[in-house]
Amino acid sequence: MGVVSLMETTPVFAQGNSRAGSSFVPPGLAKKAAGSSSTVTPTVQTPSSTAAGRRLQTFGTWLDTAAVNTPGETWMWISTAYWRSQSLREIDAPSMGLSVGVAPRTQVGVTLPYYYLTDRFGSTWHGFGASYLTAKLAVTQNRRVNLSTSPTVEVLSWTTPGIRRVNWVLPISAQTYARSAGFYGSTGYFSRGSVFGSGAMEWYATQRLTLSITAAHSYSVVSDPVSDTLGVARHRTDAGGGVYFAVRPAVVFFANAGRTVSPVTETSGRLSLTGGVTINIAGPAAHTPRVP
Repeated sequence: MGVVSLMETTPVFAQGNSRAGSSFVPPGLAKKAAGSSSTVTPTVQTPSSTAAGRRLQTFGTWLDTAAVNTPGETWMWISTAYWRSQSLREIDAPSMGLSVGVAPRTQVGVTLPYYYLTDRFGSTWHGFGASYLTAKLAVTQNRRVNLSTSPTVEVLSWTTPGIRRVNWVLPISAQTYARSAGFYGSTGYFSRGSVFGSGAMEWYATQRLTLSITAAHSYSVVSDPVSDTLGVARHRTDAGGGVYFAVRPAVVFFANAGRTVSPVTETSGRLSLTGGVTINIAGPAAHTPRVP
């Protein structure tokens, strides 16, 4: 599992699978932008095109640990998320995922959210959002610094000129520990045209309670003269924090909060809240996945 944020820009402005909460972006925004005639400007999570047919900037971030399920180890999670800007709000309920260890150093996973989107005029949309199919491969394990890579197929719930419905993501994640703290981060590329870097620090307050802070930055590698002329930023930074509480090793409740910290515009994510539970349904509970 890994936390995915899906963000794009429109002429005024424009992800999971996933974890950490700071970069949550509602999957319904993209579908609204692709199929709606509303005059409301979609937020920075929806790809769009100019009158000339050019594609605008596209952002995406991913945050994951380097841990990989052991063979047979299976985790599922169910969560609810809330996101809002000045012009839109969205609730994802439910968002579901599954990860399964299929071989030594190898796991596969899937994430599927269902969204409800409302604009400032009270118009609503709902449906399945962007889904992710992931194969996670451990490069190193049981070392001071562990590494993994997670080739992922991204299936969007919309299409638009210049961006196909099926895309791919190639993240690389690293993880290490120091006394009662853990550190992990990811970097990589979205084929929609975005590079990213993200990181998290966790403090193991007790055997059951973990606190975390996260940050993520994405940069669009797609050049768009219209966006540049309008002053639309080619970067995006989000931050947040979360808490994880293990009722027992196989059942962990989590809650996360975050927002966009730069650039702050009318359509920036002013608040995102995520909460849910992850459950070990088969095999050993060798590690606790980080969701949403």
